[in-house]
Amino acid sequence: MIMTRYIEQLIEDINRSETFAGERVDRFVNFNDLDSEFVCDDDIDSLGIKLSELFQIDKMFFPERKLLNAEQISLLINAMESLWRAYGLNPVFPPTATDEVKYCQFRDHLDHEVIPVSGKIMDVELCDYLPHHCPFFEWCPLAKEQNECTSKYIVSQ
Repeated sequence: MIMTRYIEQLIEDINRSETFAGERVDRFVNFNDLDSEFVCDDDIDSLGIKLSELFQIDKMFFPERKLLNAEQISLLINAMESLWRAYGLNPVFPPTATDEVKYCQFRDHLDHEVIPVSGKIMDVELCDYLPHHCPFFEWCPLAKEQNECTSKYIVSQ
């Protein structure tokens, strides 16, 4: 019951952040004076902003996956997808990514930097691990499937 109320409050915070998305992106863009649509990877460190800072919601407010049930994870995924899109970010997952993997990726990416561009939508790959290094291996059918394929390939050589 306590976790349910906590999730409701967290979703309220997410919705509040969505309300200010356009203003925050514009402020960020104006601050960095980005007049180019193309930015090199080397510039990300100097021009980017952590997602948690952009959203103004720290990663520590998002519970670890093991503390959530399937319904809570689903609610948070929907809220986070909406939040990302409000900021011009399109989260991209492999089709077989489970809700647990999606939630963990959304949560972990709050520490990553992005360069939002006002009025643009930018795809963000959220599952880009090499299968044998995937930290979500136990939940992700994609990682398991790719590991099996990799193992068969290595053994057959």
